[in-house]
Amino acid sequence: MHGMQNPAQGRELVLSGVEVSFGGLKAIGGVDLTVSPGEFVGIVGPNGAGKSTLIQTITGFARPSAGTISLGGRRLDGSEPEDIAALGIARTFQTSRVFPALTIGESVRVGTQRGLIGGGRTPKRFGCLAEPIGGLFGIAGYGKAAREADARAEEILKLFGERLWPRRDRPTHSLSYANRRRLDIARALATSPDLLLLDEPTAGMNPTESHELADLLLDVRRRFPAMTIVMVEHKLDIVRKLTQRTIVMAQGKVLVDADPDRAFADPQVAAAYLGQGGGRIHAVVRGHLDHEPEAPMPGPPDTPAIELNNVDVFYGPVQALFGVSLKVGRGEAVAVLGGNASGKSTTIKTVLRLVTPRSGEISLYGQPLKARTTADVIEQGIASIPEGRRMFAELTVRDNILIGAYARRGTPRVRLDRDIEAAVAEFPWLRDRLDQLAGTLSGGEQQMVAMARAWLRKPLVLCIDEPSMGLSPLMVDRVYDILTRWKSQGLTIVMVEQSANKALELVDRAYVLRNGVVSMEGSAAELRENPGIREAYLGGEHAPAPGIITAGLEPASLH
Repeated sequence: MHGMQNPAQGRELVLSGVEVSFGGLKAIGGVDLTVSPGEFVGIVGPNGAGKSTLIQTITGFARPSAGTISLGGRRLDGSEPEDIAALGIARTFQTSRVFPALTIGESVRVGTQRGLIGGGRTPKRFGCLAEPIGGLFGIAGYGKAAREADARAEEILKLFGERLWPRRDRPTHSLSYANRRRLDIARALATSPDLLLLDEPTAGMNPTESHELADLLLDVRRRFPAMTIVMVEHKLDIVRKLTQRTIVMAQGKVLVDADPDRAFADPQVAAAYLGQGGGRIHAVVRGHLDHEPEAPMPGPPDTPAIELNNVDVFYGPVQALFGVSLKVGRGEAVAVLGGNASGKSTTIKTVLRLVTPRSGEISLYGQPLKARTTADVIEQGIASIPEGRRMFAELTVRDNILIGAYARRGTPRVRLDRDIEAAVAEFPWLRDRLDQLAGTLSGGEQQMVAMARAWLRKPLVLCIDEPSMGLSPLMVDRVYDILTRWKSQGLTIVMVEQSANKALELVDRAYVLRNGVVSMEGSAAELRENPGIREAYLGGEHAPAPGIITAGLEPASLH
């Protein structure tokens, strides 16, 4: 197989000074990286580190704003994705992308078509009309090439054993989610790549499925030793099992580049995943944006503000939460912690009705949550600061802030104008940017706008997802100062946070999720001293397995 059986001598992947920006947010900031032919490299890091953006940039789906990318000395930056693919680069995506109307065998054969068309690393051959012309006129050369492509597709299908080969004539839509992920990889392998880029290949798989796929990738490694593999992966035990070299990214830069054991032992890596603690005392003073709800929290005062009981959530065939139960008391701040893909954000999305649980109960203010839509939830006194801020990029800063008052749309305009003035007083830099498009702001500026927008709701409960993601340490402290003030003034807060140490300085209690299950819960003080937190983020033999209670903590709900 071209690019597999013969070593790809000199086909180094080289990134030099690569930067990528999206509006005012710098996603990658000056990455230098060289990957030699035949290496298996893992890329890990907390959410927002720039891992998937790096894959997108190598393959032409995102354009670098600075720097160069080359493979074997040939520049890739500035090329279209299809031209990059023709140079012997194949990839998978974070979410499975299959052709539901094709059979499994046909889907894998799609990967061979680039070789029949030619171009890129191979001479131009039959062109995009080769198949119909070859079929009509029986061109001998095309027939031979097509048979070789079919044989290659068959070889790849057999590599996946009973998962794909016996099912090759079935429609793709009949596959389970895990087998669709396998099909994505099979289609990429059918291109005979010199460089294979895998973007979270085990996403959505349970531990057994994940390790089965890892064993398959080890087999691929043995069969095609000249092929270079670069894998972005959240499950660090899989990275340990597969890769020879691990690159840890944080805030768009390479933090550590070493073998997996040394990389995960580096103190910088723990700090990147768990955040810097530091014990900084957040001043609690009155400010311009204070917690001032327009009405008291309804329901019996002895009932929690929010309660989830035995909640299961699915994304299509993939189960994200398994029997999750948690409580958030009135005026309490509670964090939901855990590594990447543990189910943290899904928990908040469940409260906000952004996803609908398949089973279990959700209560708000002591009553079953009857809201069917997110808009209905917001009407009941909840504000949200979502992961990534979610600005309306083409609206002005003023309009983005005013959107927070939609649930108060009966409020006189003069009152809303005073609220805008309060936001400007809290964040003076806003005054000159109120008429600026929100998409042009930096990440830190957008976070401040998101906080002002949530405050304009005058909420009873604030749901905030990853408040420190992508922010400078100084800006993170500013965010936590405001959250601490709101908490001291009685605001109920539900927080998802990658930076566990930072969150545990603020909240009263926390739940730790692992693979969609509550594995630990307890007071912030208890969890700060518990080594299981580090293991839940970074993996290892002492990590609490899903469903296991850590001694000294409150029993976790494991229904």
